Amino acid sequence: MVANDARKVNLAFMEKTDLTGLSRQELTEFATDLGLESFRGQQLFRWINQEGISDFGSMTDISRKIRTELANRARIGRLDMLTRKESHDGSSKFLFGLHDGYRIESVLIPEKRRLTLCVSSQAGCALGCRFCATGALGFLRNLDAGEIVDQFISVQRFSPEKISNIVFMGMGEPTLNLKNVLKACDIISDDYGPSLSKKRITVSTVAVVHALQRFVSGAGKLGLAISLHSADEEIRRRIMPSARKNSLPEIMAEAKRYTELSGRRVSFEYLLLGGVNDSIDDARKLVKLIHGIPCKINLMRYNPSPGLPFTRPLEDDVQRFKEYLYPRTYAVMIRESRGLDICGACGQLAAKETA
Repeated sequence: MVANDARKVNLAFMEKTDLTGLSRQELTEFATDLGLESFRGQQLFRWINQEGISDFGSMTDISRKIRTELANRARIGRLDMLTRKESHDGSSKFLFGLHDGYRIESVLIPEKRRLTLCVSSQAGCALGCRFCATGALGFLRNLDAGEIVDQFISVQRFSPEKISNIVFMGMGEPTLNLKNVLKACDIISDDYGPSLSKKRITVSTVAVVHALQRFVSGAGKLGLAISLHSADEEIRRRIMPSARKNSLPEIMAEAKRYTELSGRRVSFEYLLLGGVNDSIDDARKLVKLIHGIPCKINLMRYNPSPGLPFTRPLEDDVQRFKEYLYPRTYAVMIRESRGLDICGACGQLAAKETA
C-alpha cells in the first residue's frame, strides 16, 4: 500500500507543469491561462531563474492564495546534486542526477579574471570521439532547456563568486540539441534571469556540418569554438568518427561565415595527442587550413582517461607546435588542464560517482 501511494504521489507531481526551462514569454502565457495578471509570469521567471528558488512558498511578492494555486498546478524541477569534488587547482566538478536516472557533470573553473562554468547539453554523446570518455558512454538523451539552465543555477548557489562565463564543453554535442541549447542561452541572458551576456557564452562543437550551419545562422553574439584536433582529414577521421561525413572545407566555410555574421573571431580547439597530431608537419597543415579566418587557437594537452589509447604529448613538442603557429596565425594559447585530479578536465567527463 505504501509503495502504491508513493507511485501515486510521484505521478501527480510529474503531471504538474514544470516551470523550469520556460521562457519569460511562456511563463507569462502560463500565468494568464491561470487567470492571473500577465506580470505574474515575469515574477515567476525572476524567482526561478534569478533567485534560484525551488518552491512557491519563497515567492514573497506573490499572495499566499496565488502561491497555493501555483503549487497545485505547477512545480519547479531541479537537478539532484549527487556529489561535488574539489581539485587542488581550485576547480570543482558537480555530478547531477536527472529525473529519469541518467547523470551529467558540470565543472566550475576559477581563473584570474573570470569564473567559468563548463556545462553539459546531453547525457552521453553519439559522436564517439576516440579520446573522450563521454563518447564512450554513447548517446542517452538530450537535456531540456531547464536541465541546462539549472546547472548554472545549482552551481552558482555553491559559489561565493559570480559565474562570469559559460562554455558548452561538458557532456554531449550542443549543436545536436540546438533548440534547447539556444533556449537555455536566452533564459540565462535574460535581464530577469541570470542576465549573463551572450558574449560570455561559448558553444563548442566537433562540427557536424548541417548542425553547425543552423548554429551559425542563429548564433547572434554567442561564441563559437570548433574542436578541430587535426588539419589532416585522415587523422581527423581516425580520432573523430563524425569527421567521415563532415569535411574540413565545409567546416572552414562555416567558420568563416560565423566571423562575418557575428563580427567575432572563431576559436579552434586543438587537442595534442602524443605522436598522433603534434608534429611540425601537423602545425604546418593547420596554418594552411585556417588561413584567412579571423580566429584564435587553443592548444590543449590530452587528458588521460581509463581505457583510452592515447598519451599526453611531450612538453617540448607542445612548445614547438605553439612556436611554429605564432606569428603565422592570429593568436595562439596553451590552455592548461584544470580539474585533472578529479577527472574534470576536457574529455574526462563520464558521469561516474567514483571519478
